Amino acid sequence: MEKAEFNLRAALTFDIERDCPPIFETTVGLEKGLPKILEILDKYNITATFFTTGDVARLFPRVIKKIAEKHEIASHGYDHKRLDLMTNREETEIRQSKQLLETITGKKVLGFRAPRFLVCEELYQVLPKMSFKYDSSITYFRPSHFVIDPTLTEYRIQLPSGLLRFPGGLRLFETACKASSFPVLCFHSWEAIDMRLLLRSVNTNAALRNWCMRPDRWYNTGYPFLERLKSLVTSLRAQDFRFVTLKDAIEK
Repeated sequence: MEKAEFNLRAALTFDIERDCPPIFETTVGLEKGLPKILEILDKYNITATFFTTGDVARLFPRVIKKIAEKHEIASHGYDHKRLDLMTNREETEIRQSKQLLETITGKKVLGFRAPRFLVCEELYQVLPKMSFKYDSSITYFRPSHFVIDPTLTEYRIQLPSGLLRFPGGLRLFETACKASSFPVLCFHSWEAIDMRLLLRSVNTNAALRNWCMRPDRWYNTGYPFLERLKSLVTSLRAQDFRFVTLKDAIEK
C-alpha cells in the first residue's frame, strides 16, 4: 500500500512590521529580510499568511499587493500598538488597518493578530463587528491566554518564534508540530536580517537592555534563522505535512 502524501496540515505565518517594534522605526526587515523569506516559500511552493501592520502597508503598498497575489494578507493592527486595553481609538485604528489592506490587495481581510500577543476580552467583542472571521493572537505559551474566551475561530500559536533560533529549537518545533492537529507557526520579517547590526547602530538604554535581557530579539537572526526555517520546512514536509493559509483552513 502506497504511503499517502501530506496527510497533516500546518500554517506558516509571518508578522510584517517595523524592525522589532517599538525599539526601531526602521523597515530593514521588510526591505531586505522579507524577500529572502518569500524566496524560501517559492522554493518549496508554500503559501503562507502575512499579518501586516497598517503603517507598513501604507509605506509599501506595492510589496503588500505583490505578496497578496500568492499568499494571504491579514491584519496586525495599525502601528503595532498593544491591545490589552481597548478604547474607541484602538477600535478605529483596527478598522482603518483592515480597510487599508483590503484597498491595497483588493481582497477581503479575514484574519487578525494582536501586536505582541497582548489581548483583552473587549478585543473579541470588536473583531466580529468588523467582519473578521478568525484570530491568531492566542498562544500555547502564555498562561494568561488560557482564561481568554475568543468569540470567533482561534488559531493558537505553537511556540515563541525566537525559540527556533536557539539550541534545540528545531527539535522542539518538530515535536510540537507532531503533537498538534493543526500547528500554527509564527515568525517575523525582521528575524530574516541580522538584528545585531541595528542594535549596534544605536546607543540607547533600550538597545542595551535588549542586548542583555532579550537575546530572542537578536540571537541567530539573519542567515541562521533562514537556514533554520528551511530545515523546519524540509523536516515537516518529510513528515507528510502540507502548508496552508489560515484563510484556507477556515474556509475548508
